[in-house]
Amino acid sequence: MIGLIDRIPDRVFRVIAAVVIIIFLILIIFPVYFMLTTSFKTEREIYSELTWIPRHPTMENYVSVVRDFRIPVYMRNSAIVAISATGIVLVLATLAGYALTRLRFRERNWLAKGVLFVYLIPGSLMFIPMYLIIIKLKLQNTYLGLIMANLSFSVPYCTWLLMGYLRNISAEMEEAAMIDGCTRLSSLWHIVIPLAVPGIVASAIFTFNGVWNEYIFALILAQDERRRMLSVGLTNFYRSDYYMVGPMMAGSLIAMLPVVVLYIISQRYVVGGLSAGAVKG
Repeated sequence: MIGLIDRIPDRVFRVIAAVVIIIFLILIIFPVYFMLTTSFKTEREIYSELTWIPRHPTMENYVSVVRDFRIPVYMRNSAIVAISATGIVLVLATLAGYALTRLRFRERNWLAKGVLFVYLIPGSLMFIPMYLIIIKLKLQNTYLGLIMANLSFSVPYCTWLLMGYLRNISAEMEEAAMIDGCTRLSSLWHIVIPLAVPGIVASAIFTFNGVWNEYIFALILAQDERRRMLSVGLTNFYRSDYYMVGPMMAGSLIAMLPVVVLYIISQRYVVGGLSAGAVKG
């Protein structure tokens, strides 16, 4: 196979690569384009006419989303849970990853493998135990209960990701700092964390995205309308056997906007952090 690729002329290979890239771009961009154009269409254009570009663009779908479907309330709830969970995960995962890569103690390797094993457990298996715990603690329909549920799958993965990244940071600088009088925590704060920013940012984006889009725990643990998260609130656009396609597309675009903006801002950190964490996981 490799020999066959080597015999392909460079110009032909570039054309094939360009065609493949264009096909993948179309597959990725078309759903977003469909959502965007549909969100500005009238009901007649959506249900009776097939138009690729809105003939009479309208903002009514966006007005309906804000006025009738409480999307701002759901976004507020999702933002509170996602930002809080991300902050807690970063603290716990950074400390755990640092301890498992720098400190020497018995059973360290087993603990490191256990972190990855916990992450690999399907969320469906954790659902019933987590639900019982939340009920026992009387945290149903609370932000704290939602945050705790999301920590169960975010902390193990981010710890594993940061372990792979921290292994690539030389320990000699920390040792030199501790010789000069720094404590373990001060060397972590002033030396390790600044060097681990790409891995930390990648972990933050992963956690925020996972919590923002999480559905199962959000559906069961927050049945109160005042604590409902955005991923669950988007199901309000389905009534009986009728889909409100216009408002649904508008609400979906609003829901994806914060995550897209975060990815655009921190793209280089995400790529660097994920690739470094994958080298020595």
